[in-house]
Amino acid sequence: MLKFKSEISKINDVVRIKIDVPYGVKFVCNYIFEVNGKKVIIDSGLNMGNWSKVFFTTLAENGYSISDVDYCIITHIHTDHIGLIKKFKKKNPELKLLMHDITHRILKWETDKTKADEYREEAIKVANLMIKYGISEKQGKRVVEFLTLWPKYLQYQEPDQLIHDGEIILSNLKIIWTPGHSFGHICIFDKKKGYLFSGDHILSRITPHIGNFVISSALRNEFEDQHFDNILNHYLKSLEKIDNLDPKIIFPAHQDVIYEPHKRIQEIQEHHENRLNEILAILQDKTLTPFAISQIHFGMELDEINSFMALSEILGHLIYLEYQNKVEKVEKNGKYYFQRI
Repeated sequence: MLKFKSEISKINDVVRIKIDVPYGVKFVCNYIFEVNGKKVIIDSGLNMGNWSKVFFTTLAENGYSISDVDYCIITHIHTDHIGLIKKFKKKNPELKLLMHDITHRILKWETDKTKADEYREEAIKVANLMIKYGISEKQGKRVVEFLTLWPKYLQYQEPDQLIHDGEIILSNLKIIWTPGHSFGHICIFDKKKGYLFSGDHILSRITPHIGNFVISSALRNEFEDQHFDNILNHYLKSLEKIDNLDPKIIFPAHQDVIYEPHKRIQEIQEHHENRLNEILAILQDKTLTPFAISQIHFGMELDEINSFMALSEILGHLIYLEYQNKVEKVEKNGKYYFQRI
């Protein structure tokens, strides 16, 4: 069984619970704080191994309990953020669970066993597209395995309240819809204190993965006119929304608390601008598949999962450049290539 280490600390008037996760980001953070006499927790952690036992034990040993929490706000659908919602509600039926409408719709779809075949079909569509973008059919099968693995760690729990962009919770917490890393991703902004709880939208040392999602055809069709294939554009616009709020401190779900939010946001914007320019440089006088570009940009020593993530990241940037009419996609022998215009 996986064993996880924990750490709890207080930053200003916010309690941070930091616990290991078994993949690249190393650990995930949940935050507990008080707003207008109500205790709020951001996200519900991971449902894997003994993670939940470590989480609840860590709380108890430091004088905290889910029974004392009034609200749980979920930032997005990923397993290390939404894993324990069912256990939270079981331990505290009075706790109000809040999540964005899109996150709820994806969660309901991914956890509905009668929709398992439909989910797998959508995952196969993504994999087949990746094959056209340059990976092998064998790698495509592994992509399907990867995409269909994560929903197995999710459990459905009906939210007490669906939330949307711009809504105010407890008279002070503003909900900011920030699609990019996840379709339904939100940040939570404490207007009075200037605190931003950023989930995976803004991290202190790395940039979150920006790529394609497995979503239902119904949801895709509903948002077709918003061009969510151009996900990097949505992410960059979301960054601007956060910067305009002028937060004083950012509390991310991974890595370190950010005390210079504007500076960090600028760094992330510059990072993506540099990557766009590097991709254009790679395509100077060349026509390449996105997978070939990802191997040049990120190297060829990545494992399977990170190789897929790298391709997804490159695609996000290529599609952004395509919308800017700086590159174009051409099809040759069943594969998609990109070239500069």
